[in-house]
Amino acid sequence: MFKHQVETECGSPRSSDADSPRLVDPGIQVPSVRPAPTPPTGDRFTVECRIDEEDDHVYPLPLSEDNLTGIHIHPQDEEMDAQVGRFPPPAGLHRQAPEVRPANLEPYFRSNDRGYDDGIDAYIITDEFLKENLPPLLENELEFYIQDCRKYRCGDSVRSDPKTVGNFRFRLLIFPGGTQSTNGAQVSAFVEAHPLDGLDPRWCFHGVKYQITLVNWLNYSQSVTKNDTWSFSRDGIDRGWHEMVRTAELTQDTGWLGPQNTLYFRASCYVRSADQLNLTNEYNCKKETGYTGLKNHGATCYMNGLLQSLFHLGDFRRIVYAIEGEEDQDDGDETKSPQLIQALQNVFYKLQTSDQAVNCRELMKSFGWDTTDAFTQHDAQELNRILCDRVEERMKGTPSDGSIKRLFEGEMENYIECIDVDYSSRRNETFYDVQLNIKSERGQEMQNIYESLHDFTSEETLEGDNAYEAEGHGKQRAKKGIRFLRFPPLLNLQLKRFHFDLEKMDMVKLNSRFEFPRKLDLSPFAPDAGKYDLFAVVVHNGDVNSGHYYAHIQPDPDRGWFKFDDETVTPCSEYAAIEDNYGGSDLPVWNYFDRSPTELRNGHAQPRSTPSRSHNAYMLMYIREDARSEILRQPDPKEVNPRMVDRCDRDVRLAEQRRREKVEQQTKIKIKLVHERHLTTMTGFWDHGLIPFEKVYKMGREQLLRDFVEELSVEYDVDMYRTSPRQIRFGHMQPNSLFKLGAQNHIPQYGGAPHFDLSDPSLTVLMVLSRGYSIQTLRWDREDPVDLYGSHKIG
Repeated sequence: MFKHQVETECGSPRSSDADSPRLVDPGIQVPSVRPAPTPPTGDRFTVECRIDEEDDHVYPLPLSEDNLTGIHIHPQDEEMDAQVGRFPPPAGLHRQAPEVRPANLEPYFRSNDRGYDDGIDAYIITDEFLKENLPPLLENELEFYIQDCRKYRCGDSVRSDPKTVGNFRFRLLIFPGGTQSTNGAQVSAFVEAHPLDGLDPRWCFHGVKYQITLVNWLNYSQSVTKNDTWSFSRDGIDRGWHEMVRTAELTQDTGWLGPQNTLYFRASCYVRSADQLNLTNEYNCKKETGYTGLKNHGATCYMNGLLQSLFHLGDFRRIVYAIEGEEDQDDGDETKSPQLIQALQNVFYKLQTSDQAVNCRELMKSFGWDTTDAFTQHDAQELNRILCDRVEERMKGTPSDGSIKRLFEGEMENYIECIDVDYSSRRNETFYDVQLNIKSERGQEMQNIYESLHDFTSEETLEGDNAYEAEGHGKQRAKKGIRFLRFPPLLNLQLKRFHFDLEKMDMVKLNSRFEFPRKLDLSPFAPDAGKYDLFAVVVHNGDVNSGHYYAHIQPDPDRGWFKFDDETVTPCSEYAAIEDNYGGSDLPVWNYFDRSPTELRNGHAQPRSTPSRSHNAYMLMYIREDARSEILRQPDPKEVNPRMVDRCDRDVRLAEQRRREKVEQQTKIKIKLVHERHLTTMTGFWDHGLIPFEKVYKMGREQLLRDFVEELSVEYDVDMYRTSPRQIRFGHMQPNSLFKLGAQNHIPQYGGAPHFDLSDPSLTVLMVLSRGYSIQTLRWDREDPVDLYGSHKIG
């Protein structure tokens, strides 16, 4: 026989809940931000019971002064005396008792918790939900014990040891005695970011989901759990709640305190991506990093990421600079497609010298692309091959011939070796990049580069119907495979994230986790291969139909990593460049406190899975350790190819001149000045564009006609302000008229003016002289007057 203490509520019959007794522990209050006041002592009683070991039924012992410690009776009318009589209260006990707030414990019903007590609603108190039965901490979770919590006054805080998830380090900031906001009435808890050493002061972690739980020691299912989402930064370094549990309820009887008056917290964080920077409008890439971005012309981010990776290879840039291009006379025709090599040289030279984001339209035209192609995403690896092939083709027969092969070309061997006879077939081929499976042909997911390389070089046995036809030996069992003979100084690896799914019969993107190291040891795969250092990571963010490319590059090992995202270049942490781009899923924030230990152990309760990371590495560039300094050495374009520098500078000046002309065209208007003598030379029908003119003036569109006349009065020595007699009269526009377009300024915008050019508007002004002035010399000539047409005298 075992003795248990069972709490019994006696009162009026319930309506809907009468048949559903609830588990109630007399030492536990239902958790709430605003919990009900604790009932005074002396209003509960406990009954000692025995449990029959054969039938597991509960039988209450007879009530006596030895086993009756207190009674709690609901205040009811006289009709309840008969029902309560089964457990009569001791003599002298008051029938009045404070009302207890009803507790909704529906989520905690358990079928094996119900006891039988001759019709009495009661539960057996079990130890199932004790704090000791909580599951172990998750990988993204921390715990915090605060002993002797009552010694803390309002406003006193204490911090936990930090926990790092990804590269987001956080800790708990607890106010056991409450904050000033609650006047010390509530325990307050916050998640506080604790950045790792070396992060940029402008760090920010966007969209972090966090959760804090104040655990009840006696029944963890009644713990208080809260969660939210926040972007942590130096200016918003902590986030949480001022109201968790009332400080007045912090007792061991309520379960909020454990041994030595200890509070127990658990907290977890779900971090979607690595640190980023909070940038202002005044941020200048060149000034902050020394590097320049590339403009995105629609969907050219894949090209920008590749070009930045190639540009920061000093050896490749030196090769491009050294190519002598054909001198093309710039005739101002912007529709003409330039040569690819010259366009690539211009882009690289501007990236090295310009302070603003570089335009790539000229390079796109050299590919033969139009506007539609600019908004179509092409494959970055395919573009890399096109560029290398074109550069190599232009270097044939020059002193630089073979430079591209020396930098990018490796060699592998395709072999078939018979098992039972001495016969083999071998064929060598070169490669500029290696395409690695994320998922093998057998459906196995690769975990890292080494597994994928082993899969790439794995042998296949040819036997049975698939046996190899060996010359002179017939069908033979054989081994077929690929082995690397040598790796290039710069190794390009393409991760095959885009995969044809035979079940869906469509292309899908594989976002599974795939790790790649900072230092890659290739000695197991080729003789004297050596070790390689990671140089660049080209990332794809999105799915198979759409997405965005950007690159993480380490141009100088001493300066760390930088993120090149189109026009924006920012410093970044090593974690953001490498581990953050492995792919895979993250551990979620999971409230498991409403689950029983049995459910958690048996796996019936699992956290809701988070979506796989859509941003992950697509291309990797490794540089051989012993060749790194030479490959990354930055070239001086003036030393490599002075003629190219002169051409590029000239192109820059011409481009700047065109830009200024366009700006001037948008802000100024051309005015053609026509004299009477010009009209005398015209015969027949003529168009507006055929009228000869004396001179073209340029005036601001915000200027008045008076400004133009002042300029003419100085040039022709006429006093425009003389009114007796008047020197100048205006026939169409008044002195206060603007040169802006619009009917109110007497300049039509489009209709009715066939000579009008919206991109380059102009005015034609006819200057007519008074009688007595020569239309040829514009001087007073009363002695020998000439009529307007130069043939008749005017009297």
